[in-house]
Parts: sequence; structure tokens; C-alpha cells
Amino acid sequence: MSMLAKGDIAARYAHELAGDRRIGLGCIGLSGIYGPVSKERAIDTLYAALDEGLTLFDTAALYASGANEELIGSVLGKRPEVAIVTKFGLYVNSDGALVRDSSPRTIRTSVEASLRRLRRERIDLLLQHRSDPSVSDEVVAETVAALASEGKVAAFGLSGTEPARVSSWSRIPNIHAVQNELSLANPLRSDEPEIMLSVGAVFMAFAPLGRGLLTKSSPGRDGDLRAGMVEFTETASGACLRIIDVVSKVAARRETCNAAVALAWLLAKSPNIIAIPGCRSRAQVCETASGSKLTLSDAELAELEESLINR
Repeated sequence: MSMLAKGDIAARYAHELAGDRRIGLGCIGLSGIYGPVSKERAIDTLYAALDEGLTLFDTAALYASGANEELIGSVLGKRPEVAIVTKFGLYVNSDGALVRDSSPRTIRTSVEASLRRLRRERIDLLLQHRSDPSVSDEVVAETVAALASEGKVAAFGLSGTEPARVSSWSRIPNIHAVQNELSLANPLRSDEPEIMLSVGAVFMAFAPLGRGLLTKSSPGRDGDLRAGMVEFTETASGACLRIIDVVSKVAARRETCNAAVALAWLLAKSPNIIAIPGCRSRAQVCETASGSKLTLSDAELAELEESLINR
């Protein structure tokens, strides 16, 4: 299959998952990782995404130890028109430490539990949350392929991985998607969407707003994970001031918000990109959804790229 044909497949799959908007909802923030969110507000955020026409929702077994999946399932489980992405392979043990476990038994147990919590018979896209150095890719592939043959998994992908691993994957199931971080605030993986396009995979960009840096959001004091992240220290965030300033200027000229500009920049990079911002309110959903309606000019895209060079 030619590189062009693989690119077409990746672009079509991006539209299949997330529609023409190519924006989904990253649901991790609905479980309090960036500060407390009431159940009522979390549910309203999900309905706001539906109201905006979003069709892709991203969760994981890790998030709130399954409670995030239960939330998603209670609202979206019986809605066949939406696609739900979940993950296996990364868990919190009894000591509160993160553990990587992609053993066949754990994968199957995790998928069965996710299906129950999501109230689904099949997972639309299953991702290995992080690789497990003690389990080979061949074993993971065989286990997921068995689950797919049983009708429990529709598509498979990887999260938090390197392009070389994807390019060398010649096993069944195929890699349909890769989820890595990418934004104007963290552009280090800017070349990866094109690499994924060449192998026929979707690139799902998490933290596409720099966890709020690009929208001038500051960490809260009550349970906000960002309070301990280096990106939000005064020195580190100061390095982004040039980028934030340019984003704000473009947004002002276009009479829109910073979120829309940042997402429009991202979606313009490649037709196989899906952005999954972690919204926590109806207002944030409306702001981010506007990014799929904004088309930046070549001059505006160049202006934003220059801000990265001069960072």
C-alpha cells in the first residue's frame, strides 16, 4: 500500500472517529485531576459536548480507578453515535504508585471491566496506555487480536509512545491511532502527525491547550495536579509568554478566544490529527469547539510558527 493510500486511510479514520470537527473531549479532568468537579457539572460538560456535535470521548481505566469510565458510561453508554476511547496497561496500586501491567490476563480483565463500566459491548478504540517492558509487543498484539475477534475491540492504538515503535509494528492488530501530547506550549512532537499519516494512523493530541497555559489558566490550590508541574512554575511559564502573546493577538484580530486559535493551529498541521482538550465545564467546551470552525490564514500560521522559533 502506498504512503498516499495510508494517509487517506488515516484521514478517513480521523473523520470516522471525530467527524469533520476533528475535536473530541478528553475526560480526565472530569474526575478532579485539575481540581474538584461536581458530578452535576461533569455530566453537564458531557451534554455540552453532545450539544456541540462532538462525537469522540477519551477516558481510561486509570482515571479515578474506573470512576471516570462509569461517568462516561452513565451518559454515553447507550449512544451508538459516539465513539469512546479507553486504555489499559497503567494502574494505581494499593500504595498509590503507578504500575505498568500489560500481561494478557490483566489486559483481558481490564477490557471486561471497562466494557461493564462504559455500558458497551465493544470498545471503539482501545489504547495501550503505556508500554510494559516485561511484556513484548507480540504478546500484547495477540491478546488484543483475540479480543477483537470476540467483538470486544474495534480498533487498537498506543499512547505515550515513540514513532519508531509505531513504524516497526507489523503485527495484527494494526495501529489505528497514537495518542501523544502536542500543543503550541509543547511542540516537541510536531513532526509526529506526519509520521503517523505515513503509516496510516490517527494522531490524537492530548493537552492541546498546554493544560491551560495557552488560555492563561492558572493552577488552583485544591487538588490541581498542575500546581506541581514544572510547566506552571514562573520561570517555565515565562518561556511561553511570547507564544501566548502571539496567540492572544491572533485571537483578538479574529474576534475569537485563545483556545480556538491554538486548536486551529494544531488541526491545520495534518488531516489525521484529532485534538482532545480536557474541558471541565460547558463554557470550556463551547470555546474549544470553536477551534474546529476557525481556519487560520497562511500568514497567521507562519506568525504562530515564528513564535515557536523565537521561544
